[in-house]
Amino acid sequence: MRTHASAPSVLRRVLGVALAIGLAIDAFVGIFGLFFQPYLGPLLDIPMKDPALTTIAGGEFIVVACVYAIALRDPVRYRALLWICALDQVFAALLPGVEIMRGNIAASWKTVGPIPLDAALAIIIALGTRLR
Repeated sequence: MRTHASAPSVLRRVLGVALAIGLAIDAFVGIFGLFFQPYLGPLLDIPMKDPALTTIAGGEFIVVACVYAIALRDPVRYRALLWICALDQVFAALLPGVEIMRGNIAASWKTVGPIPLDAALAIIIALGTRLR
């Protein structure tokens, strides 16, 4: 007889996937910010106006990717880090819209398209803080 997975175990699996996606996104952007700045514009529609600032931001993305990696190891133990990950995704969902309204970045599918994913990741990760 087959038993159904409990809600906490399903949430734990979904949370793990969400954290892995967040880690991959931040690591990808961080590596490009550090080492492949000329490609940020064509790949992500992120204008690279100041190489020094882009390098600093790339380093920060790598640090946040490390936070995701730590939280992914044991989400219950590192519950406080989940709030940082959720806030990262909230900013990823809100700030492109702000910059589009200011006219600093183009409203392309590369900037608007990820917003629903970022919002969903923020919600999933925030719900993951309820795991015991």
